[in-house]
This record gives sequence, C-alpha cells and structure tokens, in this order.
Amino acid sequence: MGITVFEPAPTPDDEPSRQREVEQSGALALRGDTALQSLVEDVRETLQASAAAVSIVYKEWHYVLAGSGLAAGAYSRRTSLCGHAIVTPGELFLVCDLAADDRFAGHPTMSEREPLRFYAGAPLRASAGPALGTLCVFDRSPRRDLSAGDRAYLHRQAGMVVARLDRASPR
Repeated sequence: MGITVFEPAPTPDDEPSRQREVEQSGALALRGDTALQSLVEDVRETLQASAAAVSIVYKEWHYVLAGSGLAAGAYSRRTSLCGHAIVTPGELFLVCDLAADDRFAGHPTMSEREPLRFYAGAPLRASAGPALGTLCVFDRSPRRDLSAGDRAYLHRQAGMVVARLDRASPR
C-alpha cells in the first residue's frame, strides 16, 4: 500500500474580508438553531443522502451549525470538504466520487470503515459577497452527478439558510 497525501483546501484570496463577514453575520451564534436543523433534515431526506449539514468556515475551524447524519460541532478546517467549496463561492462544489478524485485520495475519511464518497456543497453567501460556508450533502456511495433539479433545490435551500442567517444578524 502506498502513502497518500491530502492537501487542505487553499485559502480564499479574500480571506480577511470573508472572516469579517462571518463575524458580522452572527452565524456562529446559530449553532443548534431549530429552523436550520429542520432544513438539513429535509435536504438529507429529499436528496437521499447519508448526511446533510449547514457549515460555516471560520479561521482554523469548520463549524457544523446543524447536521443530519453528522454531529453538529467544530471540526478542523484542514480536513474540511467545505473549505474547498468556499474557494469558488459562485458555484456548487461537487465531487461525485471522493475516492476517484486525486485531491481527496488521501483525505482522512478515506481510511474510515465506511468512507464518504460523494459531496455537494452550495455556497452560503449574501449577494455577491464571499461564501461564509455551505449547505452540503454527503453520501457513502459515489454518484454519477446531481440532476439539474437537485442542483436547483440545493441552491434554493442554501438561499433559505442565508435568509435565516440574515434574520439573526446583529447588523
């Protein structure tokens, strides 16, 4: 067996302003929010995924504010798949088979008994600003793709998360 190396996501060019946006949004105060929890449960069920989460990437951490099939809490940003998704904030970040993608071949989840194989993350961003995090789904089986309808659904639900963040914002 060879040695594999996992490279963490690159830091977005606008990281200082992105972190200020996270701070100003008040998003981290929404850990355990029942509306977000209900939303991720619906997303997981609708997209028939192993897990779904609302996550915020901030400093060295990846905060799962609400999770279904995944515990809410703080995780290292170094191993965050969502850290990759925030680098291209205007796009859905999709990896149909993590094991077949060189960027993730050495990811720590690949050594688990039941590794994650599929990831899709819709950016959480207000207007044209930086992505604060993602609404994401994971699966333990690879997928061919997400249908156009499923992509649109994930983006709409990400918009619902942003609306919830906006209502909670102390600004």
